[in-house]
Amino acid sequence: GSSGWKMRSFITTPIFYVNAAPHIGHLYTAVLSDAAHRWNCLLGRDSECVFSTGTDEHGIKVQQAANDKGCTPMELCDNISYKFRNLFDNGNINYTHFIRTTSPEHVSLVRRIWTRLYDKRWIYKGTYKGWYSISDETFLSEKQITDGSNPGTKVSMETGHKVEWSSEENYMFKLSAFQDDLLNWLNSSPYPIYPEIYRQQVLQWLSNEPLNDLSISRPTSRLQWGVSVPG
Repeated sequence: GSSGWKMRSFITTPIFYVNAAPHIGHLYTAVLSDAAHRWNCLLGRDSECVFSTGTDEHGIKVQQAANDKGCTPMELCDNISYKFRNLFDNGNINYTHFIRTTSPEHVSLVRRIWTRLYDKRWIYKGTYKGWYSISDETFLSEKQITDGSNPGTKVSMETGHKVEWSSEENYMFKLSAFQDDLLNWLNSSPYPIYPEIYRQQVLQWLSNEPLNDLSISRPTSRLQWGVSVPG
């Protein structure tokens, strides 16, 4: 049944990476989000406002940072996540949810969503080939890379990080099947992206380039510190 509760406001920061301690830039992001959240509360929406923040605790960089510090990934995550939460509490950040991606609740939810998408055949196993940035933990297209300063090297145009050609068997999400749905959503009123200039940028990108399916897993030979694939 329905309780009649409706969420009128959802504010979120990024979930911050735990490969290093928080700095003033993290607090600045949280303060801006907190101001937007408090404004909605002042409008009389206290019970209908969600303000989420937290820490992203999986990935190769966390695994490497723990190795460098001589501790386990979980010990590193506990230590750095506590520092983030302590910083926000001391800064009087009025979050309603502090998310940790290593928490049992989050891991369980990820697995439920994965299973649901897999059962609907939106997830499949395939071979992914492309340019991979270890620092950015992502695959990049040809349009997203350029020649590096050293002969024969390639780097990300956005971050400048080195990329290497990689081919591996991963699970893929059928993002290509949602191109028309995304375009319809972006053109629906009220518009979901604001200011308008950014909505137009996304529309132009989606209209001119076909979406590729998305690699959503990493082989355990390269990454051990992550949520395991169900099954």
